[in-house]
Parts: sequence; structure tokens; C-alpha cells
Amino acid sequence: MLNSLALTKKLIRTKYPSFEYAVFSDTPVAPLKKPLRECKLALLTTGGLHLKTDTPFDTKFLDGDCSYRVLPGAVGREDIMVTHESYDHRFINEDLNCVFPIDRMREYVKEGKIGSLSDEHYSFMGHIFAAGPLLENSRTAGRRLKESGVDIAFLTPT
Repeated sequence: MLNSLALTKKLIRTKYPSFEYAVFSDTPVAPLKKPLRECKLALLTTGGLHLKTDTPFDTKFLDGDCSYRVLPGAVGREDIMVTHESYDHRFINEDLNCVFPIDRMREYVKEGKIGSLSDEHYSFMGHIFAAGPLLENSRTAGRRLKESGVDIAFLTPT
């Protein structure tokens, strides 16, 4: 782990010498207050997904596009496209669920393993080098999820 972290830092410093990153040694845990079968879940991804009708993420912005896109709860694969240049799209083109597991979560709801899904899911870009605006947009999305009664935010990083 430490060797890969050192390698990652070196690679980032080569391309983005001024990048300030944070390394967290612990992860805050928020225990569920009710059974999973009663929880509402929202998906979040850093896969750069958006509706075909939305403005694409700006992949030319050097520090990364810190905005987000809302993906409706009833979204289908045919409604979504990917605008992200920092990962191989081969797998997501074959199966959206490898980055945005909406079909799997719908199955869990149908089986009674999860109570329900949110009416809104969120997509961000990964590969962000100026995190200030990203943190503010993440807080906004978090507030919206909380206001809509979401109990679990399931993040699929890319």
C-alpha cells in the first residue's frame, strides 16, 4: 500500500506539481439506524456519467470539472453517456453496472434487501486536481440527498 501511494504521489507531482492531496488514515463510519431493508439508497459515481441531454463534463479543464450531474431514479442505459478521459470505457460500454450499478440495486429492492432507491443519483468526475469546488458541490448533493430521505449513499469510484 505505501509503495503504491508513493508511486501515485510521484506520478501526480510529475503532471501536476502544485497538486495538494490529502491522505486519510481513517474513515468515518455512520452506523445505520434501521435495517437495510427499510433504507433508501442513492448511487454516486465519479465515472463522469450524464444524461445525453445534459451538458457534458468539461474534460479540457486542467484542474478537473468539479460539477455534478443528476441522474433520475428511472434512468436507463440508453439515456446515459460517459464524458471522462481518465479511464477505459470498454467495460462500462458493455455493462453500465460496473460503474453505476442501478440494475443490481433495483434487483435488491425487488428482493426486499434494500427498502427503496432515491429519485436522484449523482455523477461527478474523477481525476480532480482542484478539490475546493468539488467539496462544496459534494456538500450540496449530500444536503439534497438528506432532504429527500436517503439513508445510504453508495459510491462507485473510478
